[in-house]
Amino acid sequence: LVMSPLLSPRALPGQIGGPRQDPALSVSLWLSWGTALGVAACAVALLTQQAELQTLRGEVAQLKGNGGSHQKGHRQPLLFPQKQDTDELEALKHEEISRRKRAVIIQEHRHKRKHSVLHLIPINSTSREDSDVTEIIWEPALRHGGGLEPQGHVVGVRETGMYLLYSQVLFHDVTFTMGQVVYREGQGKEILSRCVCSMPSDLHQAYNSCYTAGVFQLYQGDILNLIVPRAGAKLDLTPHGTFLGLVKL
Repeated sequence: LVMSPLLSPRALPGQIGGPRQDPALSVSLWLSWGTALGVAACAVALLTQQAELQTLRGEVAQLKGNGGSHQKGHRQPLLFPQKQDTDELEALKHEEISRRKRAVIIQEHRHKRKHSVLHLIPINSTSREDSDVTEIIWEPALRHGGGLEPQGHVVGVRETGMYLLYSQVLFHDVTFTMGQVVYREGQGKEILSRCVCSMPSDLHQAYNSCYTAGVFQLYQGDILNLIVPRAGAKLDLTPHGTFLGLVKL
């Protein structure tokens, strides 16, 4: 058989007289190399993305740390324009002044609302023969507020208001009847309370007390006085037996 030169096998360069390679095998080799290169490229891209992800995580953690320190009060100083700083300082100054004024007003209001209390006990008694009365000299046993001012045998009212007025006198006298009167001197003379009690005729048993209490509207400048309408009255001047008191309601 005579073969055409076009159909006769050709040797590869550098393979003189050697057998011819299979084209399918060459294609397979090229595909294998291409696949390996693709896998390598994907691995490199994946490593790059992981490195970038780690960097982002570090930045996020740093931002969270800065945010936490701000919440705890460790804020970084902010830089503002000088005019804005001045305005803020003026606003803070005015706010502080207003706060102090409010505190003073509240304190004064609380002071004014204090209830005046005065409880008096006797230290002596005096008689006035010309008017046939016995008066008691008092001293404060309990005092709160400034609405009432004790002055010897009288009490001055310094604040207008409603007051609870109470009084008691313990008598040690054989006179048939004894008692006390509390009156007010202001624009006129007015009796606020009166008490009368009977006394035993036996001197050893002649003890009796007379107690009165009531609520009255008193005015600044009023003078209160407790008298026994009998000169030379014999009184028990113990603090638990004889006393006078006022409470502002």
